[in-house]
Amino acid sequence: MKESVTILKDALLTEKATMLSANLNKYVFNVYPEATRTNVKTAIENTFGVSVMKVNTLTQKPKTKRDRMRKGKLGHTALSKKAIVTLKAGDSIDLA
Repeated sequence: MKESVTILKDALLTEKATMLSANLNKYVFNVYPEATRTNVKTAIENTFGVSVMKVNTLTQKPKTKRDRMRKGKLGHTALSKKAIVTLKAGDSIDLA
């Protein structure tokens, strides 16, 4: 099993993520692309001391972009993976 430090990058605090946490008890985290659902579940449970009911993951593939500083050569954005974690009723995570 991997360390929770090598699985979780940070919590997303966007408008949609805060609405999910306030209304549906779901929290959104950036995770490393190699992390699996079970790795994310154990990392959240060990780090925050809560019980996780469900983990949904999604991978955002990199997009190609033109770089103005390098005379229009193509570059790309970074690959990122998100995990949406549903907690048991009554549990919460203080991200502030």
